[in-house]
Amino acid sequence: MTSWQARALIARMWLGRNKKFYADPATMRAALARHQAPERARPPRRVAAAFDIARQTIDGHDVHTLAPEGGPTSPWHVFHMHGGGFVESPEPHHWHFAARMVARLGCTYTMPMYPLAPQYDHRVIVPMVEHAYDRVTAATSPRHRIVFGDSAGGTLALTLARHLRERGQPQPAALALFSPWIDLATDDSLSLALDDRDPELGVTGLKQAGRWYAGRRALDDPEISPAFADLTELAPAIVFIGHRDILLPDARRIKELGDAAGVPVELREYPGMFHNWIMKNIPEARQATDELLHFLQTVERRTENDRPHDR
Repeated sequence: MTSWQARALIARMWLGRNKKFYADPATMRAALARHQAPERARPPRRVAAAFDIARQTIDGHDVHTLAPEGGPTSPWHVFHMHGGGFVESPEPHHWHFAARMVARLGCTYTMPMYPLAPQYDHRVIVPMVEHAYDRVTAATSPRHRIVFGDSAGGTLALTLARHLRERGQPQPAALALFSPWIDLATDDSLSLALDDRDPELGVTGLKQAGRWYAGRRALDDPEISPAFADLTELAPAIVFIGHRDILLPDARRIKELGDAAGVPVELREYPGMFHNWIMKNIPEARQATDELLHFLQTVERRTENDRPHDR
């Protein structure tokens, strides 16, 4: 049963017209400056005051790394590619989710402020993300690297993992994907049917954002949409999705691809939940976070007994 806190939040999203940014391409373009505002690409004051935060510049873009005051107490390093349709800087919930993860895990946690569409497309976005991953995780054993991706960050996470495989580099210990967007055409019949129930995303706006990210490449190119890629030999993954989210078929597609490739994928579907609910302050988010941490602890125990994963 959906909690009253979640129902109240959904109602506020509808009343606040959260969906309007993704309503149509013209609305999106008109609001880009606000959604790409520089202050959104910096940790909020409350987060900055509570954690040690290091900033470095990679390929001309900031990369922020959070750690507990006094240093990490865990060897894990989380590398999180935020969502926002490739056109938005992080929202406050991204930073607060990072803060909660660092507080609970005692880990190091990095978020790259990658270049955004439509000024840039995949030809610039993907290399910057991968350069950032290589640099910031260089001192961390692959068995202690965790890759997170939410929404559009799900495409970046799977693309990063595939490129590591293609280059013969080790996989991270695990992938965690939250409301992932991996078919940039966004034309699945279930997505279209859910459009009127999703209080956050809209099919039409996402289609435009996907086109900007793809540039001149086809949307069904595996380099653009991991929904058409081979996940063989990728790290085990956990995927969270809600039944109000137009990206529900994308999450299910990851499970299908994992099964076909022999890659363990845990799919957690939450009835009544919306896009990226795991990052909100509601009971369902706390439950999903506990499931995420249990998954990561299971992966850690497995990799401790499987040292060849470090090769």
